[in-house]
Formats: sequence, C-alpha cells, structure tokens
Amino acid sequence: MPQGNIRPEQDGQPAKEIRGSARELAVRLIGLSGGADNVSEAVHCTTRLRLRLRDSSRVDEAGLSGMQEVHGVFFRAEQLQIILGSASVFKVHRQVVRILQDGGPEVQKQRPSMPVAGTDGSSSKAKGLVNQGVLRKFIDAVSFFSDIVVPMIPLFVGVGLLLCLLSMMEAFGWAPPGSVWFRTLSLLTASAFQILAVMFGYHTAKRFGGTPPLGAAIGILMTRPDLLRVTGFGGVPLSSADLMVTPQSGYQGAVIPTILAVLLMTLIEKGLRRIIPSSVAVMLIPFLSLAVGGSIAILVIGPLTSELSSSLSSLLEAVFTYGSTVFGLLLGGIYSSIVMSGLHHGIQAVEIGLITNPDIGVNFLLPIWSMANIAQGAAGLAVYARTRDKALKKIALPASITAFFGITEPVTFGVNLKLGRPFLGAAAGGAAGGAYVAFHQVVADSFGLTGIPMIAFIVELGPMNLIHYMIGFLLAAVTAFMTTWILGVDKPPS
Repeated sequence: MPQGNIRPEQDGQPAKEIRGSARELAVRLIGLSGGADNVSEAVHCTTRLRLRLRDSSRVDEAGLSGMQEVHGVFFRAEQLQIILGSASVFKVHRQVVRILQDGGPEVQKQRPSMPVAGTDGSSSKAKGLVNQGVLRKFIDAVSFFSDIVVPMIPLFVGVGLLLCLLSMMEAFGWAPPGSVWFRTLSLLTASAFQILAVMFGYHTAKRFGGTPPLGAAIGILMTRPDLLRVTGFGGVPLSSADLMVTPQSGYQGAVIPTILAVLLMTLIEKGLRRIIPSSVAVMLIPFLSLAVGGSIAILVIGPLTSELSSSLSSLLEAVFTYGSTVFGLLLGGIYSSIVMSGLHHGIQAVEIGLITNPDIGVNFLLPIWSMANIAQGAAGLAVYARTRDKALKKIALPASITAFFGITEPVTFGVNLKLGRPFLGAAAGGAAGGAYVAFHQVVADSFGLTGIPMIAFIVELGPMNLIHYMIGFLLAAVTAFMTTWILGVDKPPS
C-alpha cells in the first residue's frame, strides 16, 4: 500500500515555509498540485483536503510535503489527499473552491516551471499499485462512499450532542419533558434522522454527476410514510400486471438502498442525456429518470439492498456478541492502518446502518475506533517523555493532545508512523482497549467523534456503559504508553 510522503522533521532539511493566510496556502497547494486546470474537484473531511486530479504526474509531492502546514501527502484512488489538520482544512478548502471557480489566475503565476512529480521511482510505483485491478476497484468503491458520508459528519455530530443534552436535561431535571425547550430540541433531533435518506440522495447524485434535486426526490420516495401505509408495515406483496410479486416496506433511515437507487437513477439520467434531443431534454430527462429510476428503486433495489443491509448488520452484531473480544482486539489493532489508507470514512456507511437498524439501534464499532485513536495519543506522549530531540518534543505534545480529542493525523503521521516503533505501541494499545470495550459491549448512539468528546455519545446509554468506556480509555492509553516506552523511540532519520 502506498505510504505517500510524511512531513519530514529532520536535521539538515531546508527551513519550512512560513505560515500565511488560508488564501495564500490554498494558492500554493493548488500550484503544487499541478495548477487550477489540473484539479477537477475539491472536497475535504475533518483533517484532509482531497483533490481529484486530471493528471497526477503534475503533482509536486516533495514540495507539498515540505510545507510547514502539511502533515502528509497521499494518493488514494486517483485522489490527492493533503493532511492539513482540523484547524485549517475548512478555511483552506473554502479558498480552494473559490480559486477554482475564478479560474485560478493567482495559481498560474506560482505553478512549477519544471515537471516535479512522478519522477521518483518509488512514488510512481506506489501510484501504480493503486491504479491496478481489484485493489483500485475496492478503493474506488470505498472512496465513493466516503465522499458521500463525509459531508454528513457535522450533522451526525450535532445530533449526537443534542441527544446528549436532552438526556442530561431529563436526568438532572433541567427542564421537564413537556417544556418548550425540551420539545424543540427533540424535534430537531428527530427531523435530522427523518431527512437522512434525502441528504444521502442529494449527495449521491452530486458525487456521481447527476442532478442533486432528483437524488433528493428519490431519497424522499424511499422514506415516504405512504409507502408504509400502502404496502403494510412488515411488507406485503405488491402485484404488477400479474408478472411479479415483490414484498414492499419502507426504508426510513436506510442508507445503502437510497444510495444505490440514486446511483441507478443517475446512470439512467446520463444515458438519457446522450439520446434525447436538447429541445425536449429539460422536460423528458427529469420525467423519465424519476419514473424509471423510482420504479426500479421501489420494486427491485429497495427490497434487495434492505435485506442485504439487514443481513450485514445482523452478521456484525452476531460477531460482536459471540466473538466480541477477538473482534475488538483485531479491529482496535488495525484501525490506525485503515486511517492511513483514508478508507475509514467508507466504514461510516456501515455505522449508519447499525444506528438506523431498528433491531440494533446502536453503534458498537465507534468505541473500538476510539480506543485506537486514544492509543495513538498515548504513544505520542511516550515519545514526548522519552525523546531528547527538542524539535520532536515540540511536535509530539500538541499532536498527542489533539488525538485524545479525536484528531489523530498529526500524531500518527508526524510522530508515530515516522518513528515506527511508537506506531506498533499504539496498535497494541488499540488492540487492548478495543478488546475490553467489545467484551463489555460498550456502544454509542452516533458516530463521528472519538476520544474525550465521544463521552457525549456514551453517557446517555447507561452508567456502566460510561464506566467501561473510561476503563477501556485508560487501558488503551497505558498499554500504548508502556509498550512504546519498552520498544524505545528511534532517533528521527537524518
């Protein structure tokens, strides 16, 4: 798997570039990425700027990695991922979008005058691995789900914190359940889950090049209460011209059925654009896309994917219930490696499926992920405590603290992975903590936050849930710290 370029913190390296405004940083990033005309799309997650490029050979990876503001540079599924950290990624992304919309006149002045990317043998070889066969298809698929899920993360974080606030208001008697404030907050949280499929439909159509409002319409279709009233709550046969009998049900909260239904509708829409004359396209394309795509969504995609999603969630639940310790041990140990690949956001579609499944209703994966992130922070603290390198100490302490609040890229890429042994120590801590919280069935009611902020998703599910989470927290941290201390801290390469 390609490792990309980790930001060097080495003796003898040229001085890092001085920090500037978000606009100046965006200009430099685009310029080193091959210019505005080389960037076809710019999105972001909580820490990474993700640029979809037309020609990856025009990227100056060394120049990007040498910037003080950049913690790491990676290629994943023909997408350039630049790790900036949560403090600046939102502002920089906004400026990148504005520059691309303006045509990038500032960037043209700063573009490299010579080809700088793709000349390194290891770099081109790494990109070649991603661009081949099954691996590429798998990463493309996960990236696709990631691009849809990432814009939804703020919604889930906000709703999770609102649920925590409601729970505390009720538990401590801050407001009676019938009060205006309590009812208003309850309405906000309920509304967010009701529009879940609509938002996924919109973003799926947008991501795949369709018409977003049509995608939202399919999302509404999949969650219409009429579907339940007409077809029956548990699903009843629906006959059509005596040719088919399909069990129907509603898909409120379902993610996969909506995404696949909108994906099909978008493919139909694109096909219609190629064959329908422009004079009648504005009328016929939306009509036929909705009629054909919506019908197939209800009659075929919905029932099939709903069963598949339910089976997957049930399988995960069974594994979690009967093999919880091994389950948590393995996932807690390897989660940081999944984060390295940038594929962790794709897993959130599974987490949403768990939360919205009426037979499960909780997220038992998030506590395990949290243990892995906590372990990264603790391993970074061990590096800070043991190393004598002042420059490394300066990086390790703040990066470790941010990991305890759920942002792990700075300590993972800037400290632990670069040194090697601390990353192994963090894996041991994640495995220990993951095994503990899985064994004690620790669960959350949302996704998107880990570490200390995740307590908001834990506390309302019972005191023992919180107690075991905190014990797992300490176990992961202590194990990672002690393992890293015992393994030792290698001197940064010179």
